[in-house]
Amino acid sequence: MIMLNNNLRIFITVAESGSLTETAKKLYVSQPAISHAVRKLEEELNVRLFIRNKRSHLTLTAAGKDILALAYQMANLENRLYQRAYEENHLMGGIVRVATVPLGTSLILSHILPKFKKQFPKVQVELLEGNPLHVKQMVQNFQADLGISTSPYLDLEHKVLMKDQIISVSRDKKIHLDLNSDIPDLILCRVARESILEQLAGREVNLSHCLTVDAASTQINMIANGNGVGAFSELMLSTIPNKLVRGTVSPKMEMEISLIAHDFNNLPTAAREISDMILERKQ
Repeated sequence: MIMLNNNLRIFITVAESGSLTETAKKLYVSQPAISHAVRKLEEELNVRLFIRNKRSHLTLTAAGKDILALAYQMANLENRLYQRAYEENHLMGGIVRVATVPLGTSLILSHILPKFKKQFPKVQVELLEGNPLHVKQMVQNFQADLGISTSPYLDLEHKVLMKDQIISVSRDKKIHLDLNSDIPDLILCRVARESILEQLAGREVNLSHCLTVDAASTQINMIANGNGVGAFSELMLSTIPNKLVRGTVSPKMEMEISLIAHDFNNLPTAAREISDMILERKQ
């Protein structure tokens, strides 16, 4: 590659993982080689990029955070450069990075990606899953070309794909969940919990008492086995076989799920193609 040197690429991976050991495993090189690359970059830039805590976890310094943001922009420009070169040779290549909430993977990308890969076999697709805020931040920071996430959209452009809402779920009967009050045995999956907190930002909703699990399927199994009640994305619930009873939630939370980007009119070629496929599927 032309623009990013190897030390800068390693720095990006270390910053994302927060660990020299994890970076070494991911890049299939030794940990001393990773340490050397970071140290050489710090010497080259004459700044300290990381602070190491007692558990050997690495945290970016203020300068490190700014340099990481610039490195993402360089990687984005490099990808655009190579996509343009492929295009000149009547090929479609390079990398397209799509950040998405799990719902976007299940309902949209799982159908789009086989078609896209068949049509553009030389394009590498990187799928980056996260909670709604993380997805928006990845697009905002140039870690991803496109995103699929819920409203609000920060300062990003968006095109609505579908509507969703948060509903209550229980094993035996229809219930109403009032999130303004303490709910005994409330079970949430992590993405739903963070989405609810984002939707209700500024309101006094305390979810610290709830049991939080990592996967939506785990949440469903816990509720189905009588461990409690939950709040769930209605669309996500439709993707997982279950016999749970649906109810209502207050405050009411209705959300848009949209395709997001910095500028839809200025997407790299491969990103524009996958964007068009996503929007055509909506129609």
